[in-house]
Amino acid sequence: MPLNPTDRLRHLLRRNRYYVTMRRIQREGPLTALRRRMLWARILDTPPIRMEPTNGNAAAEVHLLCSKRDYLCAIWALKSFYCLSGITCPLAIHLQGQAPDGMVARMRRHFPDARIVLQAEADALVEPELARAGFDRLLALRRRTPFMLKLTDFVLMCRAPRLLLLDSDVLFFAHARDLVEQARASSTAVLFQRDVANMYNISPERAFERFGFRLAPCVNSGIALFPRAAVNLARCEDYLSDDEVARPNTMVEQTLYALAFSERSEIAYLPDSYLVSLQPCTDMGRLVARHYAGASRSLFTREGLPALIEAGFFSKLNPPEKCRR
Repeated sequence: MPLNPTDRLRHLLRRNRYYVTMRRIQREGPLTALRRRMLWARILDTPPIRMEPTNGNAAAEVHLLCSKRDYLCAIWALKSFYCLSGITCPLAIHLQGQAPDGMVARMRRHFPDARIVLQAEADALVEPELARAGFDRLLALRRRTPFMLKLTDFVLMCRAPRLLLLDSDVLFFAHARDLVEQARASSTAVLFQRDVANMYNISPERAFERFGFRLAPCVNSGIALFPRAAVNLARCEDYLSDDEVARPNTMVEQTLYALAFSERSEIAYLPDSYLVSLQPCTDMGRLVARHYAGASRSLFTREGLPALIEAGFFSKLNPPEKCRR
């Protein structure tokens, strides 16, 4: 569905890093923005995380999408997960958009065993595959919004039977037993976080009318685990025939995941200790993880990082020597 002029301008501005940086500084104030940047950068003084290399033999594979705007958050997300959970399954980091050499070098230094996927590499692999399959809607939408990479690229480039999806604005505060046990098992379980509301491009009523099945409520894809082969891209192509579903916004990939697994009646939810909320958490000790999505994103810096540091996260990383920036 073509964007109207206002939405098109908004879409273009959101892709302009100078505009995004300026707006963030305006919202936070220069001093708060500087403190945030300094706090984010503290993760660069920690040692590398080692894991199994991507070789196709693992039971599960972690995939994360980030860009130059949020890659420091992504390092926090990944190190908190791998360090506190003790998991070693392979990791693929998808770098969306332009990736400066310094950013790529830092990612390789901190995750030396990970597969670092640059945008050009992903385009060369994924776009021909979508075109060969006749998935024209998926291909067109992937070109319009980077959020689609979390579906098309993750599914097509995952080399393990199970895909463990993490967003860059996720933090772990304790051992993620629910994820780790399922990731290591040959289970067909489909796990998502439970959102605060239905954050979809389509209402459950419209989905039932249009596709003939009931849409599972409140699916949030900030943290998810599922069999890679269970994602039917042909059906996702069909869902995109609906103009509401196909809107190129931040919810389109989550909408498609919810539709794809709702049709198979396979969705289960992670416990409430994997929190999605718009409010500050009053009891951080009960959390395994939190997805700092949407209006709660500022809490990643104001709540999540201080809580991790206060709990001794840096000492748990136990650096034998500092990792140079």
